[in-house]
Amino acid sequence: MAYKKEPFSWMAVIAVFTLAAFFLAQSRHDDGPLLSGDYEGLAEFHELSIDGARMNGFASIDSGQQVYASYQIGSAEEKQSLEDLGPAVLVHVRGSFSEPKAAPHEFAFNMEHYLKTNNARGILTIDSIAAASPKGGIAGNLAQQRHKLLRHIEQRFPEALVSEAHALLLGERGGLDADEARVQRTLGITHLFAISGLHVGIVAGMVYFTLLRMRVRKETATVLLILALPLYAVLAGAAPSVMRACTMAVLVLFARLFGLRVSAIQALSASWIVFLLIEPSLLFSIGFQLSYGASFGIIASLKLLEGVPYFKAGLIVTAVSQLSLYPLLLFHFYEISLSSFLVNALYVPLFTLFILPANFLLLAVSFFPGKAAQPFFALYEPVRLWIAQLTNHLAAMPHQLWTPGKPALALVVVMFACAIAFFVKIEKRRSLRYVLVLIAPALLMTAKPFLDPALHVSFLDVGQGDSILIELPYRRGVYLIDSGGVLRFGEEGYQRRSRPFEVGRGTVVPYLKGRGISELDLFVISHPDADHAEGADELFEELRVKRMHITPGSETTALMADLAPFSKEAAVDSPKKGASWNIGATRFIYLSPDDGEYEGNDDSLVLLMEHQGQRFLFTGDLEENGERKIVENYGDELSGLSVLKVGHHGSKTSSSQIFLEALKPQISIASAGKDNRYGHPSPEVTERFESLDLLLLTTAESGTIRVTVKNGKVVVDMSGK
Repeated sequence: MAYKKEPFSWMAVIAVFTLAAFFLAQSRHDDGPLLSGDYEGLAEFHELSIDGARMNGFASIDSGQQVYASYQIGSAEEKQSLEDLGPAVLVHVRGSFSEPKAAPHEFAFNMEHYLKTNNARGILTIDSIAAASPKGGIAGNLAQQRHKLLRHIEQRFPEALVSEAHALLLGERGGLDADEARVQRTLGITHLFAISGLHVGIVAGMVYFTLLRMRVRKETATVLLILALPLYAVLAGAAPSVMRACTMAVLVLFARLFGLRVSAIQALSASWIVFLLIEPSLLFSIGFQLSYGASFGIIASLKLLEGVPYFKAGLIVTAVSQLSLYPLLLFHFYEISLSSFLVNALYVPLFTLFILPANFLLLAVSFFPGKAAQPFFALYEPVRLWIAQLTNHLAAMPHQLWTPGKPALALVVVMFACAIAFFVKIEKRRSLRYVLVLIAPALLMTAKPFLDPALHVSFLDVGQGDSILIELPYRRGVYLIDSGGVLRFGEEGYQRRSRPFEVGRGTVVPYLKGRGISELDLFVISHPDADHAEGADELFEELRVKRMHITPGSETTALMADLAPFSKEAAVDSPKKGASWNIGATRFIYLSPDDGEYEGNDDSLVLLMEHQGQRFLFTGDLEENGERKIVENYGDELSGLSVLKVGHHGSKTSSSQIFLEALKPQISIASAGKDNRYGHPSPEVTERFESLDLLLLTTAESGTIRVTVKNGKVVVDMSGK
């Protein structure tokens, strides 16, 4: 392998720098509390982002510290004036520092961790802006030029080609919608839509060839390229992958000027050290880790490509990059694409030889006066749309993603050790049986839930909504009751976000995939309210759902009608009171509703689950009248209930005195958003629980709550936050 040729002292230097960067970054993270109190002064935004009525981004304040600043824009006119300033802006603000919102669970986006990895000392909520102006200097001017190029592409390119051009030419992926991102992730081609070493190589080659054609001496062309590459890196968004590629190219070109020979592994290692010296926190950046991990894997396995035909070499490069990264991919994303090995063998040459050069050509001709560029767009757009249709068709094929879940950090280390052992063995003796050495840890992790005798019930923190995951012993079944959702109120045009937050995709799906779940045996929608079912379409897009239960009569509601196209692959039932089934030692029975007409909250599906003598009651948004019927029909059977999912998020119209007195639940859990506008759970309800000496937990205070039943005993884990 390539790394064997490097002196041990060089490898030791890399290890020392990496460890030093790790401990330095950790010490910075632990360096005192986050900023608090009021603030008035300058905020220097490095890369301002405006989406809908929200302006945010990292900014430097008067003390020199970096913060994450956020501002709610008050009008369409104010939004336009801020957008006209460009991304690099100096703003005089008045506001206050606030605590980052806790992550809803261990697999969700963690704002506090995000702040630390970007060396930000807090969140600045801006109340008012006194003055704003574009930022000057080299960095500011480059940012403004990048902003102008983005605007130019929006104005001159056909709408269908804009988001791709933004991503490929300038590293701006904000225009890619959720469906496009899902397709790319499924096929494992996300890296092709982010500027990387491939793009930098093409750009460098184009510039160098152009300079030579202009009769510029090779030495002068090399110097100009050394100066141009860092500028291109900034124009392209300064992502870790493009910074790495540009730095490596500059190091190699600079050494060549002085007649020195620098190997690829030396250039890679040197750039690693340079970046960690500048910013140790990059070590925790996902993009930084993936970029260097893939590059090292490919460079260290170049011997495998000796004498190999082009197509087979493409497969090997793809396999090496994917296999060397799979521990990181699982740790950060909980799944890997199985189809990426073959798909990339087709798409890498397609992007290298056609799509990427075509985008550079289209950018150049877009500056032609009048409609001179239209024939070029007319030729390219139909071909690109056909490729997009092919891509969507490939992504629609089932069973392309392997979702073992998130491995513990110790297991990630074991995975990397197995990956190194695999590459050592495969270089000596090219045998596919060594793949088992590589993936053995992930296979064991995949098998673990099927060996677990415990029942797990997770009450997810989805804000003001409901979502409950049931994992049966030995993974005999995975059920989800409700998907959460966002209650979206009337918005003006300027307030609509291009990337609105989606509870299903942003909170529920990560939890399921983090637990190694890629399909649901049963999805129960207790009733068609947005805070229980608005996120359902995202679940159907991301997971396979075998069966769905909906409350009788609700199929004609607007929400369920909108969901119908997404749920067509699932078998749909409308169970009534008395419908029951058993899975092993676990029994399920619906206690309500008792008719086929849907009239509101009291027609919620109410499900009782019994396991090893413990009983769980899931009530949807059941209110007082519905609770009274439950007591009349099942009061004695439910007395001493183990766990109650509190109806209607703890609203004063539910959890009635007669209901709580009859059931006397040992543990009650209300799913509600922190500081929600409805005041759930209501003071009347919490007082009722206290007066009856009943334990009430809320996701608003505890985050995701996991209840485990093992050997007939109930254990509650409130470490969701």
